[in-house]
Amino acid sequence: MKHMRQWLMDVSLIDGWLPVTVFVIAVASAVALLIGAIGGGRNGQGKQDGHVRLIVLPLVVAAISGAAGYTLTWLLSDVFVVFGVGLGPRVMAWVAVGFAAVGYAVAHIALRNGMMRAIAALLVVSAILATAIGIDQSYGEYATIGSLFGDDSYSQANLTGLVKRKDLISVSQWRGQVADGTIRNIPSNGTVSKIDIPATESHFKARKALVYLPPAALAEGKRKPALPVILMMSGQPGSPGRAFQAGGIQTMMDGYAKSHDGLAPIVIAADQLGDDSHNTLCVDSKVYGNAFTYLTRDVIDWAKNNLPAAQDAKDWAIAGFSQGATCSLQIGVNHPELFGTMIPTDSEIGPTNGTRQEMIDRFFDGDVEAYESQVPINAIRNRAPTHQTLIMGAGEEDAASARNIRTIAPVAVKAGMHVTAVESIGNAHDWHAVQDVLRYGLAVFGYDTGLSDVRPNLSDYPNLKRVAV
Repeated sequence: MKHMRQWLMDVSLIDGWLPVTVFVIAVASAVALLIGAIGGGRNGQGKQDGHVRLIVLPLVVAAISGAAGYTLTWLLSDVFVVFGVGLGPRVMAWVAVGFAAVGYAVAHIALRNGMMRAIAALLVVSAILATAIGIDQSYGEYATIGSLFGDDSYSQANLTGLVKRKDLISVSQWRGQVADGTIRNIPSNGTVSKIDIPATESHFKARKALVYLPPAALAEGKRKPALPVILMMSGQPGSPGRAFQAGGIQTMMDGYAKSHDGLAPIVIAADQLGDDSHNTLCVDSKVYGNAFTYLTRDVIDWAKNNLPAAQDAKDWAIAGFSQGATCSLQIGVNHPELFGTMIPTDSEIGPTNGTRQEMIDRFFDGDVEAYESQVPINAIRNRAPTHQTLIMGAGEEDAASARNIRTIAPVAVKAGMHVTAVESIGNAHDWHAVQDVLRYGLAVFGYDTGLSDVRPNLSDYPNLKRVAV
């Protein structure tokens, strides 16, 4: 029973047999209803008016339902901005198709009986499921059935004292020893583990972090390379597990390691929220606790003391999606002594949880200056000049995030940062955009930290286009 449950939890919602089956059932049901209407008429009677009604009326209902679904989604997304971001054309199209299919099916339920009515009921169920899966595929948010329930297959581990600082060698030494055959038997893949990172200073109630260790960190022998680190954060609602699964972190890093002597960054997906419903603004506050101290002291200190992690800021990057992207900018630009690189995707213009005044009163005890210091463009100006690297991205169809790039990136350039601004072609406020931006950001970060000798060229990433800043 345990194996059956795990098998079910691991079933993919992005590709594989389940989405295909649901889509096929929905299409087949709709086609069967149409063929039945053309061929039989109600109760099998071949009256012309019955044929016309059975064929035309459901199609009219479908067209009206689809238009209503699209209009409603457009109003919620782009006019009233109920979700805080635009949903994107793919999501609106899926909603329109779903409404149309359900309307078509309901019309047949009203007009038909017997087997045709049962097929119409099947279409209602399969259309709703197909629409939900299609929307999820558009976002790339939930990779498996298990991820819908916060379930994953990652194992708990204790990495405390994994290496001793005195045993670490440099990345260049590692590459030299791999080349001359001194280091052999490098594992093919890295590992991902659930970790309890002690909130020693912050006492923040964080959920378990996920830590990716590349093959180089797992090779036999005590001499490990001091590896660069990426601190990764999900959006809100979100979790460390969501960042790894939706972000495709392990696959991306393992792929990088295969062509770089087992080298890739350590990736730590830490919890900046404490709960899906919390937006901590990534600050220390009386509202949700000391999220900032947890990220910048507890997480970093634990990693540097227990993992084969490099110590210098130039070897540390902070990245994230949506609220996590905003957080990565806030922390990154305010703390160049901790992070040399920032890779935000679909960032907000500033921390957002209510109105500006509500945030100042609730999270900053009325201190306007404290709030303003967390707005990225203010933080960048306050810290200028700075020579950090900023790789800032957004989904092409996410108009608000694209505008934010055009506001923030020029300020960063003026402050002296090494800035690359990009849009993910055809994507919106979703994890597909994150993967596109992070893949390029990984190449840049890997080159800057010595994991690779090849300077990345943006033209080699066809899913991305440069934004002039």
